Amino acid sequence: MGFTMSNHVKQTIRETVLEMLDGSISAGNISRMAKKHTDKIHFVPIRYRIVGAILQGLNIKSGNFIEQLLKNIVESDTGVKVLEDSGKKIKLFFTPQTDALIDSYITGRQLPDSPDDCSEVFSNLLRRILEIESAATDEQRQGIIKDVDGLFQTDDGLIVYTELKYNDDHDTGKFVDINRKFIKTWAGLAVRYKIKSPDELLPVLYYFNPRKRYGPIYIPSENIMRGSQLFDRFLHISYDDVDGYLSEIGDDQEILAIFDKMYNTVRNLTLD
Repeated sequence: MGFTMSNHVKQTIRETVLEMLDGSISAGNISRMAKKHTDKIHFVPIRYRIVGAILQGLNIKSGNFIEQLLKNIVESDTGVKVLEDSGKKIKLFFTPQTDALIDSYITGRQLPDSPDDCSEVFSNLLRRILEIESAATDEQRQGIIKDVDGLFQTDDGLIVYTELKYNDDHDTGKFVDINRKFIKTWAGLAVRYKIKSPDELLPVLYYFNPRKRYGPIYIPSENIMRGSQLFDRFLHISYDDVDGYLSEIGDDQEILAIFDKMYNTVRNLTLD
C-alpha cells in the first residue's frame, strides 16, 4: 500500500503532539511541579528540577501518546473503518468459565513443558472461548471494564482488534498482564460483536517500535506486529512517513516555541 502521507495526516500528527504538550506544559502543571519541588532539599537548582520533572512526565507519557496517535492516524486512513468502541473504556461481558480458561492458558504457557510454538494452543483457546460463549446466556456472563486501544474493520469485513504499545520493553510481570488483558478483551469483544469464528475478529498485539524483546510466549507470531507490519497489511498510510515525520517534528517552530515558553515561565517563577 504506502500512499504518500497527506498534509491531513501530518496535521493529525501535529495536533496529537500539541494535545499532549498542552496538558504537560500548562501553567497549572508548572505550578504543581513547583509546589512539589519547593520543599525538597537537593543540590540541583529548583528551576532545573521543575523543568526536568516536566520533561520526565512527557517521556513517561510517550507510550500513551503513541496509542492516541495511532488511533488518530487509523481514523484518518481511508483504507479501514474505525469502529465506535475504538479507543474507549467499555464494559465487556464473558463467563467466569472463559475467565478461568484464559488464566489457565497464561499459567500453562509459563510451564517448562509448554510447546515453544503457541500457534495451535492459542488457536484452540480462541475456538474454545467461542464455544463456551455461544452456549452461555447473558445472565451467566460477568461484566468487566476494558480499554479497547484500537478496533477497525477492513473492506472485506474483517474486524481487527489491536492492543497498542510503543516499546516491547515491559518487565516480566507487566508483560504477562498485557497478554492476559489482550486475550480477555478479545473474548469480551467476541461476545459484543457476536463473533462465530476466530477468523472474523483478528487480535493483534502491536508495537510501534520494531525492536523485539519478547518472543511469542503467549501470542503467536502471526498475531504480533511491529513497526511497519500493521501499516503494510491494513493501512494506506506509510509507516516510514509517520516515523520520519515524528523524528522531525521536534524541530517544528511552533513546538520549539512551546518549550521555550515553558522554560521562560519556569525561569521567571516567583518561588516562596
